[in-house]
Amino acid sequence: MFEPRFEAEAHLNDLIRALPGPVLVVGASGFVGANLLKRLLSVRRDVTGTTLCHNSWRLECVPAPNLAFLDLLDASSIGGLFGRLLPKTIFHCAAYGAYSFQTDTDRIHRTNFVTLIRMLDAVIRSGVSAFVHAGSSSEYGLNAAAPQEGAARQPNSHYAISKSAASDLIGYYGHVLKAPCCNLRLYSVYGPYEDSSRLIPNLVRNGFEHRLPPFVAPETARDFIHVDDVVAAFVTAAARMRPEIAGEAFNIATGRRLDMRQVAEIASAQFGVAEEPHFNATEPRPWDLSDWCGLRRRRPGITG
Repeated sequence: MFEPRFEAEAHLNDLIRALPGPVLVVGASGFVGANLLKRLLSVRRDVTGTTLCHNSWRLECVPAPNLAFLDLLDASSIGGLFGRLLPKTIFHCAAYGAYSFQTDTDRIHRTNFVTLIRMLDAVIRSGVSAFVHAGSSSEYGLNAAAPQEGAARQPNSHYAISKSAASDLIGYYGHVLKAPCCNLRLYSVYGPYEDSSRLIPNLVRNGFEHRLPPFVAPETARDFIHVDDVVAAFVTAAARMRPEIAGEAFNIATGRRLDMRQVAEIASAQFGVAEEPHFNATEPRPWDLSDWCGLRRRRPGITG
């Protein structure tokens, strides 16, 4: 008898095989996009990932025929890609502004909102079967403490505003124009290919040296979700796309609140670190909140 993990993997493989193809991953050079592309390619070959830079370290092992150049800010680039590939399932993982070093306000809004209009117009024209967009828990902004999907959004940064506007755009195209699209609001994703500046890679790197990295305030809490579970959510959303979920937004979270004091305790136990953690040792980013956590979903949707 299969263990639950193997059963889940087998089920996910079945869902991947059943996706209408060809399959396109927009923004495959990013953290989530790279994991999604590689997981899809482990099951089927008619999958293409887009990149703006051909020497992306996350895509070093991906065969060249499974990669395509795409400049989202160029309308002709989008049209040309759709014309060549004729994709039927699209995962949109491209974004700008999620990292503190991505500060170009104009580029944030053009990448996360304006180009999405072009993509969704192409989805309608091309008869795409499913379009799944990578949203963000940042959309909730000041209302980030365990909101349900229908809760008010109070974005508190240009990035959050752009992603919230993108969510409304998905709602319009799905509910009004009947496009087969939905928005997944991702919480604190971690796992392979994550940027080295993020918390979990820093914990691991320091842990191997029996040290802890500096922390923000100990009561600061996040909802950490592994990228494998996020990949499964993308695939499930596309596989179960139907009129009832078109235009909807779904929180992709564990529903478990983990504060920095708990994170430090877990890391110390895992890596045998004896030193005491240093809290309040780093400055929070302007948009950071002390309680940024998800809520287990209570209404049917892509999981029901």
